[in-house]
Amino acid sequence: MRSKIISYTVIFFILVMVFSQVSQIFEKTKLKNVNYKKGEIYNFTLSGVNSDRYILKGKSIIQEGENFIINSFNLEYIKNGENIFIHSDKGIYDEGKDILNLEGNVRIVSENLSIETELLKILVKERRAFNTKPVKMYSGSMETLGNNIFINLREEMLKLENVRTIYRGS
Repeated sequence: MRSKIISYTVIFFILVMVFSQVSQIFEKTKLKNVNYKKGEIYNFTLSGVNSDRYILKGKSIIQEGENFIINSFNLEYIKNGENIFIHSDKGIYDEGKDILNLEGNVRIVSENLSIETELLKILVKERRAFNTKPVKMYSGSMETLGNNIFINLREEMLKLENVRTIYRGS
C-alpha cells in the first residue's frame, strides 16, 4: 500500500513537471507570434539633458509605427539659462525621418519674443524649422505679421516673408 502511494506520488510529480515544460514551450511559441502595434501613455512628463535641458509634457503620447503622436504638446527648453516654451495642440514626431510636426495653435515663447502660427515643421538633427502658413510675432511693443517662416536654430537666425510690422509706441 505504501509503495503504491509513493509510486502514484512520483508519477504525479513527473506528470506535473512534463505538463509545466509543455506549457512553457507553448507560451514561448505563442509569444513569438505577438506583434507590437500601438503603445499609449497618458498624462506624461519626459525630461532630459543633452547640450541643453528640456521637459516635455502632454496629455497623451501614442506610438504608431515610427510616429509618436503627442496631444497637448508642451515643451520647456532651457538653453544658456533662458527658458523657451513651445506649445501646440498636437505634435507628431517621425522617428525614421527625425522630423517633428507641430499642429494647431503653435506658440513659441521666450523672454523677448513670442511666435504664433498654426503649423511648424522642425527638422530635429538639422535644427531648422519652417512653415508656409501665416505667422504672428510679438516683441515688446512690436507686432510682426508674415508667412513662410524659416528658423535656423544653430545660427539663431529667423526669416519671414511678406512682413508687416506694427509698432505701438509708449
